[in-house]
Amino acid sequence: DLPLMEWLDQYTFPAERRCADTDFAAALYARLVCKLLSHGTTTAVYFASIHLEATKRLVDACRAAGQRAFVGKVSMDRHGSEEYEERTADALQDAEAMVDYCHAYEPDVSHPIDRLVNPVLTPRFIPTCSAALLSGLGALYRKHCERGCWVQSHIAESHDEMAFVEALHPARRDADIFDEAGLLTAHCVMAHGVHLNEAELKLFAQRGAAIACCPLSNVYFAGADLPLVKVQSAGVRVGLGTDVAGGYSPSLLSAIRTAVIVSKVHARTAGDEAQVTYSRALWTATMGGALALGLEDHLGSFAVGKQFDAVLVRCDAPSYDSVAEANTGRSALASDLERYIHLGDDRNVERVWVRGEVVATQATAGAS
Repeated sequence: DLPLMEWLDQYTFPAERRCADTDFAAALYARLVCKLLSHGTTTAVYFASIHLEATKRLVDACRAAGQRAFVGKVSMDRHGSEEYEERTADALQDAEAMVDYCHAYEPDVSHPIDRLVNPVLTPRFIPTCSAALLSGLGALYRKHCERGCWVQSHIAESHDEMAFVEALHPARRDADIFDEAGLLTAHCVMAHGVHLNEAELKLFAQRGAAIACCPLSNVYFAGADLPLVKVQSAGVRVGLGTDVAGGYSPSLLSAIRTAVIVSKVHARTAGDEAQVTYSRALWTATMGGALALGLEDHLGSFAVGKQFDAVLVRCDAPSYDSVAEANTGRSALASDLERYIHLGDDRNVERVWVRGEVVATQATAGAS
């Protein structure tokens, strides 16, 4: 109901400030992780808050529930609402402490994919991060990337955010500033990116950086949508996201459906013939997500040798009609898959595996 920058001040920052209470944050994060697993989300990339101890509780919640996760303690040293910001030195110290906390739990893994929870350096976005903070986070990435360290932020996400960047950095844009700080890398996932221009998309492709396309929150805040087919065709890695707080559903099924709908509307208004099919949206939510994290050799499909992260879907669940006659003319698998994508929800998720271990069932989903 508000432009992005006003929405952050009125809703997001006050909500995040509550995580200064570590007990509150621990309970909140435990529920969140279980909720995402109940919807079949095997891997999540999390923005937490600026609070180190609370963010550690999110790491603990992911480990306890068995969810594969990439967890970031938000870094921001300016333009926070009601003093919701950090000193630059404290932000950098806590960011590295977060990296160490994730690594200490599983210190001897041969590859970061073997670590259940990995750290993500998380400058919130350009307006809330000074040049010194961005440069310092870039140095931390270079120091820890071999052990397993990712970067995430928001980029070119709305008209008012871009106007704020222009006011702070005349004649410069998000992508250039992140790249100068050494944060636009092959282990970088940037949310939204709907206002990236052709040169910036080329830069993303060159750096191997990825975009998390959050189609629902893009509709709410961005003033544009991400032309998914065009961006993927330009060689940019794109995964699909729910945005959690910026949308009304924690389910990637919702993101898949919205991606298709937004594409069809865009085709009608802009004459774009490259529409997103449900199968492309599903691929973007699975294999695309693995590509976005640079883990396509380990996750995202059932290819032999990859880790077994999987969801068992019940196609006879009571959330939709699965009468056999509806399958006429199509294979049962194709029909069941399309029906699940368009009509299913968490009631269809029978079982969830991460790293070959069952981490959620219908029974545990009901208990959460």
